[in-house]
Amino acid sequence: MKPLNEKLNLNGAEIVIESDLVRVRAEPGLVIASRTIKMSSEVTLEISGPPEVACAGKVLSVFSAGDFPHVIVVCGERCGDRIPEILQLAVSEVTSALGLLREILEPRVTVVSMTGDDGFSAPDLRKSIRLSSQNMLLEGPGVEELLAGHGVTADAMIDAGMELVVGVEVTDELRERLGSEIKRALGDLNVRVLLAAALHIEDDIRRRRILGVDLTDDPAYLYSDEVIGMAVANQVAGTKAIFNFKRYDEEKPGVIGELGPMVDDAVAGLIAGCMSRLFE
Repeated sequence: MKPLNEKLNLNGAEIVIESDLVRVRAEPGLVIASRTIKMSSEVTLEISGPPEVACAGKVLSVFSAGDFPHVIVVCGERCGDRIPEILQLAVSEVTSALGLLREILEPRVTVVSMTGDDGFSAPDLRKSIRLSSQNMLLEGPGVEELLAGHGVTADAMIDAGMELVVGVEVTDELRERLGSEIKRALGDLNVRVLLAAALHIEDDIRRRRILGVDLTDDPAYLYSDEVIGMAVANQVAGTKAIFNFKRYDEEKPGVIGELGPMVDDAVAGLIAGCMSRLFE
């Protein structure tokens, strides 16, 4: 790792790297791309952890894990006209290297380049990102964080679980017990893998990496979602939970009814399994 509070120069662009920010300055200007593309003579980007810095050819990358990965790529040659291409390549390379969902990581990648159209070296970009990220031990976003991105929080799952309770009073104690069961279930590696599979598959379908499935409906011919849901329920509480899964899958209480066709069944399986354990 390069020392903090360091100044670098890349083809006329001055780069200052500190523990919590990266500042790039150049004349006549820079092109910055992340969520949007804009021009400026200077850009300051906050990072959430100690940076790893690597330079390959005319491409420098700053990789910060912190609370969540953040990657900054600075192309020292004049390639501003091709910055969408550079951003796409950078996101693809980082996603591949880290194994994260593109939609989660994409806003965390920022590309800064000089203006002009002199081109850039794709191999240098790939090498720079590999070098800057290889020393980072990343846990990545947890399943809980990925679920929360769909609105599936612990409280939302507890609310959904309580909606189908019959024959007993819903009390704060009962809610707390369900919360404990959900936390316990999420500690099971197999449950986490099944939930992650549902999240990844739905993302692949939505982004048309898997064709032939319409996510605007829950088609009858798509039953792999129910297979995952039953597998989650069974992993949490055995055969009895599979029958409970059917109730939650059909009635879709609370947050379950707001989810896509893959994730709703996986979450229904998790809640059904935890509810089954609750009343053992």
